[in-house]
Amino acid sequence: MKRALFNSRMLIFVFISNLSIWLFRHMKPNYVFVTITQNSNNSYTPYSNECNDRSRLADGWKPVGHTIDEQNLLHNMSIVVAAWPANTKDNIPTVPCLSADGHLLVLSVAASRIRYGISLTFVAVYPTDMKAVLPKHISSHPLASNQQSLWCIFSDGSVTPVYIYDSTYYRERVSLLDCPLSQFANDQLWKLNQTIRVYLASTTTKDRKIPILKAFVKVPVVSITSLNSSQESFTLCTSPLRNKANYLVQWIEFHRLVGFTKFVIYNTTDTDNYLSTVINIYNQKYPGLVDVVQWSFSTLGLADVVSIRYFQVEALHDCLIRYGDQSEWLSAIDLDEYIVPLPPYKTIVDYVQQNFGRRIIGSINLKSQFFCSKNSSKYTPDEKDTNRLTIERFTFRARHLYERGREKYLYRPRFVQYLSIHRQVIGLSKEQPSEKHITIAHYVSMTRLRAMRGCGLNETVKDNSIRNRFVNKVKDVIETLMNKHSNRSIL
Repeated sequence: MKRALFNSRMLIFVFISNLSIWLFRHMKPNYVFVTITQNSNNSYTPYSNECNDRSRLADGWKPVGHTIDEQNLLHNMSIVVAAWPANTKDNIPTVPCLSADGHLLVLSVAASRIRYGISLTFVAVYPTDMKAVLPKHISSHPLASNQQSLWCIFSDGSVTPVYIYDSTYYRERVSLLDCPLSQFANDQLWKLNQTIRVYLASTTTKDRKIPILKAFVKVPVVSITSLNSSQESFTLCTSPLRNKANYLVQWIEFHRLVGFTKFVIYNTTDTDNYLSTVINIYNQKYPGLVDVVQWSFSTLGLADVVSIRYFQVEALHDCLIRYGDQSEWLSAIDLDEYIVPLPPYKTIVDYVQQNFGRRIIGSINLKSQFFCSKNSSKYTPDEKDTNRLTIERFTFRARHLYERGREKYLYRPRFVQYLSIHRQVIGLSKEQPSEKHITIAHYVSMTRLRAMRGCGLNETVKDNSIRNRFVNKVKDVIETLMNKHSNRSIL
């Protein structure tokens, strides 16, 4: 009796599926369902062979989901999504946003060909941090990854599963939601270079009949180096810039001299149009050299759990996903940090090629040298002169060359998965370079005194080496950029 009832239900299910597809093909002739039947978040009992065999009867559609109810729910949602016009007003929150069910707080989304093959990744706030990050009047119901069942539905109705990973490293936390691209989405992005519309759907609760959020995704234009170039591409992202981007031009020009070929600015505020002015100058002189990612969530009223940051760990992963396809090497640092190849190496390209070649590694650890003010309580007149370059103003460093815990790193995007501010978390081998070959010069705050390790009274030594090697070269390239007539205050 139970067997007969099961077969009857399956026949009804298959009939409805076939009828739905027949009707939908007549409405949208080129429509094809592309689906994947695996979800990594939970373990389920496999279907019987009979169920799998019967699913093949539905021409053009294979069931996605782990139960019949979940299959039906996803099937119905995919049909609704595919029928929506591109400009539809569907009242579904758009990234960045809190999902409609309150389980997720998503800050960004981007597509990549380096994460688990060709995939799309949502960067989300770690679940336990959501209540502290959101304004108190906004209600949320965060769930851990093992409590959710999520799916991506693309604008043609194709469905793929979401793989969730909650990464935590001391106080640095982030959630990444990866879903494979369907063939339709892949073609739209990399073949046709079109913006795709993708919906995040949840089957965590059975009563949710429409997706919980949507996003619009476009692949960045690759403009690093030509295919015939022997130079490896090095991309440098900023940490989120709070307030205006002072000292940005000298920071970019220094790092161009040492081998970086792409710069990505994570902008939180630009109230006086300073950043816009800088970007316009670069777009005219060096198109494609500098990108800006708007990293402001003021409309959501968000406040990072760590007050001195502004979703910095999330920005690290956003940089990895957005620019990993375009870059052999990536790094993300602050404007008071300079990556310095040491003699005999003139550039990071020279250093990497001569020491690592094409070895398959995850990252290269870079230890910090702290440059302080001469006096621990006040700036000298030279140090206060903001018309001078940062590497020119500060020439006293901590007596001990390197301090643990403040490293930064260069990493190879294709060989890492998860990051922290000061080291990779998951990836291939982490290399420790010679302290005589490459370093991070970490300068005292450029606008106000700040406690730096080893920068107390009688703890510093004079060190002009970086200034002597680079200051004139940086000034020369800045003059070229500004055509020798611009206001130097833009430095």
